[in-house]
Amino acid sequence: MANDFFSNQDRAKSQSGRLIALFMLGVLGTILSFWVVAATAISIGSKHDDQIQWSDGFGNLSVFLGVAGVVSLIVLLGTLYKLSQLSAGGPAIAQMLGGVAIDPSSRRPAEQQVLNIVEEMAIASGLPVPPVYVIDTPGMNAFAAGPDPTHSVIGVTRGLIESLTRDELQGVVAHEFSHIFHGDTRINARTTAAIAGIMLVGTLGWFTFRYIGPQLMRGSRGSKKGDGGIGIAIVVGGLLIWIIGSLGVLVGRMIQAAISRQREFLADASAVQYTRNPDGIANALRRLRDGHKTEVPAAAASELNHFFFCSSLSTIFATHPPLDERISRIEVMGAQKLDRAAAGSPRPTSASTKVRSMPQATSDATPGFSAAFAQAGTLDPASIEAAHTWQASLDAGLRASLRTPQGARAAVYAIARQPSSAQAIDALVAQRDADAFSRYQAVAAAVAALDSATRIALIDLAAPALLSMGIVSYRAFRETLALAMRADGGIDVYEWALSKALERQVERRLEKRHRATHSTFSRQESDARLVLGLIALESHASGGSHEAYAAACRCLGLSAGELPAAIARTLDSLNGAVEKLAAIPNADRARLLEACALAAAHDGRITPNEFVLTRAVADALDVPLPRQFLAA
Repeated sequence: MANDFFSNQDRAKSQSGRLIALFMLGVLGTILSFWVVAATAISIGSKHDDQIQWSDGFGNLSVFLGVAGVVSLIVLLGTLYKLSQLSAGGPAIAQMLGGVAIDPSSRRPAEQQVLNIVEEMAIASGLPVPPVYVIDTPGMNAFAAGPDPTHSVIGVTRGLIESLTRDELQGVVAHEFSHIFHGDTRINARTTAAIAGIMLVGTLGWFTFRYIGPQLMRGSRGSKKGDGGIGIAIVVGGLLIWIIGSLGVLVGRMIQAAISRQREFLADASAVQYTRNPDGIANALRRLRDGHKTEVPAAAASELNHFFFCSSLSTIFATHPPLDERISRIEVMGAQKLDRAAAGSPRPTSASTKVRSMPQATSDATPGFSAAFAQAGTLDPASIEAAHTWQASLDAGLRASLRTPQGARAAVYAIARQPSSAQAIDALVAQRDADAFSRYQAVAAAVAALDSATRIALIDLAAPALLSMGIVSYRAFRETLALAMRADGGIDVYEWALSKALERQVERRLEKRHRATHSTFSRQESDARLVLGLIALESHASGGSHEAYAAACRCLGLSAGELPAAIARTLDSLNGAVEKLAAIPNADRARLLEACALAAAHDGRITPNEFVLTRAVADALDVPLPRQFLAA
């Protein structure tokens, strides 16, 4: 598969490993510093006949082990605490920075514009649409946060979205999407947690120096005991602990700054690549350079400074390159010093770019289908334009409904509505979800007019409103939907695909479920054969299924053998297989999905139903496959 999303995610994990190694070196340096201080103090304290007994301190293994144990415990507790905060997901980090989620139904023009831009980029790349948070400050800044693409958010300041043109704002949002694509949000969180652990050592030293020691000294006044000397010793010890801890933090900040600066250059370049409009991000940076403030007033902005589009504070170890240097690098890519009117004007779409939605059964779909997979987890101007065109083609009432919780629920009920069970579903929704029923009646016809692939694609747009319901209300809705899908007596492929879309777009995010890589492709080869066989059988029921299955297996280097036995041709079997395959590494999931596409489109044609099935497998594997794609 010709894209870098999966290798970027794996690279982020390896980068995290290097950060852990550097972190361990920093902790070791802190331990050795404390050991030297402690061993020196013990050696001087055991002085005999005016001779310092260096062996009593430096030759005593228990002193080193004691210091190492205490320092390691403090650092570990501080790191784990901060990591638990940051691993809660992008929303938790956004709230730490004072962000408030933008209501998907907001009618503020600036908020509506940034929501549209984020939606277009998410749909174009195949990622779940991230919630957008706004920090109510006139400063101009933005950030991306989250442990992985599924649980990430985009954050913007009020000053940014109300001051930039659409092209400039698109450049900034593309920069933040690059951080998500390249795994920078994960690296940022782990770097912050590592520094927080070392910082805790210095914080305890400062507290000891500033409060505990002086309190003992004050309490010893008038006392004949030696508490005053103990107090002085504690003050001196606390001061030394604070200094050593601060030096450790200083080294950590230097490492953090060096890593962050390179990631910012990469994100700037990626934004130009995604939008093919270097003037968008260049003009946004020029505005910041020419006097617009970037400060974010939240107390957490200091430790999370490297999350931002531009530095949110002045610091000796800048986590962002100088604005002039960033601008000059973009100018090399073609940015011009345009005036604001020119920068904000719409760019013409190339006449050679043909944008369309899912091809019908009679079309030769191979080029378009390949383009969809090549586009997975990345962006380009044509795919963004395709997403924009697709959204604009939707019925206006349906589009507005997807922005509210009631309307989003209504749209999903309408997506599940099939002719064989229409009356039963109508009655069920009226009985169990009266708030959504009127909207359901209003949008049912518009949804029914869409093909199956486009109906399922509506889940992407409905997800933010469904997320805003909260987990309790969502579960009640999901129970009603489950009854609706079983109204005709069972679950078919289309309904299974609807469930997989909701699971990836909403449920994993509400429940904060993370996909763990704990298996290998070689251990799951039988599951891969089952998935490929069922797709081939579903896509080529009239013949050619064995050839499609064999070609897909060859793509993975597998011996094909026989197609799955009749007893295994169930959705339960398919569901169990994809659940196991979701635990294999990113690159293997990408290869598997490419083989699935080959099985579905082996005859050179792809129907909406075939795309729905392949897209459902992508959702189950947590692979970002766009729902709309280009055709030559």
